This record gives sequence, C-alpha cells and structure tokens, in this order.
Amino acid sequence: MDHGKWLVGLQFHTGDSQHLWLYYVVDEAPDTLHAARMAVQRAGSDPDRVARGGDRAEADQVEVQRILRDMLGHYRLSRCL
Repeated sequence: MDHGKWLVGLQFHTGDSQHLWLYYVVDEAPDTLHAARMAVQRAGSDPDRVARGGDRAEADQVEVQRILRDMLGHYRLSRCL
C-alpha cells in the first residue's frame, strides 16, 4: 500500500465567530480519509489551538492536498477531491 504525505487544513470557528484555519502535515496515511482523521486527532490534542482561542470543537471544513515531490526534488500540492 502506497502511503503518502498530506497537507490537511481544518477550519474552526473561534469564540468570537472568527474563522481559524489550522494546517497539519500528515505522513504515512494511505488515503485522504485517513489523512483527515489523523489531522482531526492532532487538532484535538493541539495545545496551540487552545492558546489561539479554539476550544475543542468540530472542524467546519476540511481541505486535503497530497504533497508530491518530483524527480528534481521540487514539491507541489495536488488537491484531492
């Protein structure tokens, strides 16, 4: 099974109704669903999120992109559906 590297963005609302996006790099997830689940787990235990005003809450929106590296070593993001 091919495991990849993913950039997962999670949108939360702060106590004052502001939008807050947090991004996590997830290694070794086999697909977008697993990458999103791993990021949500990390967000739930992220002490910095609480410091920025994000209580324990559900993510309103999730954005997953695969991190790809070409033969020359350049990185790019590929949006996943």
